[in-house]
Amino acid sequence: MPKHLPFLALGLFLAACGQPVGTQVNLTSDYAARPELQDPQSRAILQRYGDDPGLLQALREAYDEVPRPLSLPAAPALGGLDLASDRLSYIKSVGWGSVPNYDRQYAAQGSVNAVYPGLDWSRDGCSAPTGLGLGYTGDFQPACNVHDFGYRNLKVYQRTDANRRTTDEAFYTNMKTICNAKPWYKEPPCYTAAYAYYQAVRIGGSDSF
Repeated sequence: MPKHLPFLALGLFLAACGQPVGTQVNLTSDYAARPELQDPQSRAILQRYGDDPGLLQALREAYDEVPRPLSLPAAPALGGLDLASDRLSYIKSVGWGSVPNYDRQYAAQGSVNAVYPGLDWSRDGCSAPTGLGLGYTGDFQPACNVHDFGYRNLKVYQRTDANRRTTDEAFYTNMKTICNAKPWYKEPPCYTAAYAYYQAVRIGGSDSF
């Protein structure tokens, strides 16, 4: 099933499978017994998001059942026409970019600010999704730093729903990249946690943007 399946299509899918429309289906039940997902955090996520096609997709990626798409959103190139457009392009290149790119720009923020004044480099780490007992705030902090930069600057210079969604998608990709550096048996619980963090910003992040 696609990650963002419309409600009507989901109803047709359930009907085709013999499930009455409106019946909750746990799409991730086949993963619930796997030994890598028996920690309390993973079990809590499976319970909350077990019927979510997005979590199913994340688990399929974590277990290498489908390819792992890790491409980041494309940012517009610097045009050199005026400060406002180039500053906005720069913000997107950092807020939608990789952790290593952000780290390089953060280390050079003094010289960057001389070219693009008014940028907000503040950051306050990660906030774990409520009600799940999740850790990973340390693991995902580099991705949260990139996300903070995107939110805090795009809300000033181009506050749109599309920009918020793209910043959130880059955040999710950066978290999955962090998960990929872990031993294989830690990847599935890390992917489930990344999905929970992603859902937290999609559902509750509008107040911060």
